[in-house]
Amino acid sequence: LCMTKGVGYESMQAGLGKARVEGRVQLYTPANKKLSIIVDYAHNKMSFQTLAESTREAYPESSISVVFGAPGSKAFGRRKDLGEIAGKYCNHSYITEDDPADEKPEDICAEIAKYVEAEGGAYDIIIDRREAIRRAIIETPENGVVLVIGKGAETSQKRGTVYVDTPSDGEYVEDILKSENI
Repeated sequence: LCMTKGVGYESMQAGLGKARVEGRVQLYTPANKKLSIIVDYAHNKMSFQTLAESTREAYPESSISVVFGAPGSKAFGRRKDLGEIAGKYCNHSYITEDDPADEKPEDICAEIAKYVEAEGGAYDIIIDRREAIRRAIIETPENGVVLVIGKGAETSQKRGTVYVDTPSDGEYVEDILKSENI
């Protein structure tokens, strides 16, 4: 499109270099701890696989933690896919709620945990999403990376048949960094 409008390659590159999409690869760096926190909407096999591989490549010597869950009442294969990727690429998984709908979040998390464990991954199940993010930030070692995936900029959780307002993952991260003085 840019080329049809006469925009040069260098201008396109400069513009794309500044482009940001809320909820996609949002980087947070705490003031008092050497840590990279990446919030991303990655919620399926392809998006999480790509993010996990690129994170491992960009941070080859770092410990990688991930906070994630899977939806209830749909996309059942996602539990296996995400669990296997987390177990393979991440040092520690914090498995939490992500739109549980009509299912118990504990059951969804336990199912995911089987796949993380099958890949040799360590995990904790923490249903409260904010607490899972907080624990990941606090427990990930210096120079580590925390991936917070699945919700991105979304501001609700589907519980039963209703959507309940919640902070976005980025808002959770910002609040935790401020309140914990990290």
